Amino acid sequence: MNHKSIIIGLIFLPMILSLIIHIDAVTVLKVAKETGQDEMAGMEHEENTNVPNGFSPANPHPNASQPTNATIQNFTYARLKQEGSPVLGNPSSPITIIQFGDFQCRFCGRFARDSEPQINQTYIQTGKINLVFKHFVTHGPDSMSAAMASQCANEQGRFWKFYELLYGNQGEENSGWASVVNLKKFASRIQGMDMTKFNSCVDNQKYKSIIDNDTAFAYKSGFQGTPTFIVEKGDGSNPQVLLGAIPFPVFQAILDKKISGG
Repeated sequence: MNHKSIIIGLIFLPMILSLIIHIDAVTVLKVAKETGQDEMAGMEHEENTNVPNGFSPANPHPNASQPTNATIQNFTYARLKQEGSPVLGNPSSPITIIQFGDFQCRFCGRFARDSEPQINQTYIQTGKINLVFKHFVTHGPDSMSAAMASQCANEQGRFWKFYELLYGNQGEENSGWASVVNLKKFASRIQGMDMTKFNSCVDNQKYKSIIDNDTAFAYKSGFQGTPTFIVEKGDGSNPQVLLGAIPFPVFQAILDKKISGG
């Protein structure tokens, strides 16, 4: 090889290497996108970036529509209690929070573990608000079993203890952690629970109609998934719909404004 050939090779070598690196980079990005390993795509799936606080969309329902004040302003505390919905707090509290949730929804679990205890201590125990739970079953058959069992616990005045146990021991969806057998085991850990009565209630699916009605109403009202919250005055007026596992400081600002008349 003469000197001229060597010089020409040295001139073109950087260009060839640059082209090879570019082709490899494009190939890596293409493979990542095709296999779902792109980092940003993974983050969007993980946290559902449409609602930054964490929100689990429900499957589309043929009768679903966007929520409006007209469809949600009839949620008075008295009506909710009469319908058999679990309630926590003073019935005379000026503000009501209604949570639409599913016991297998991990974002509902996040709210129950992180935000609800602080709301309870700051606002519920002080008589400023009350909390109502409505079922929005969207995560499969074990969710229905858990919802019915929670109503059986509510029958004995122990819904919120059961609520804490289930959300505190969440497993993978429909993996069996919320099977009927395990639900009975959870209930047996609650002091004062009449297990004979509870087991009979669960086995007979005593409160299935309440779960079905709650879920149908959520779809009819246009709610898109869990958790969904309505913050309103005790008489059902001035409702505000909130989506996702909202952190306590955000809830605090909203509740303080509602309490002050905003």
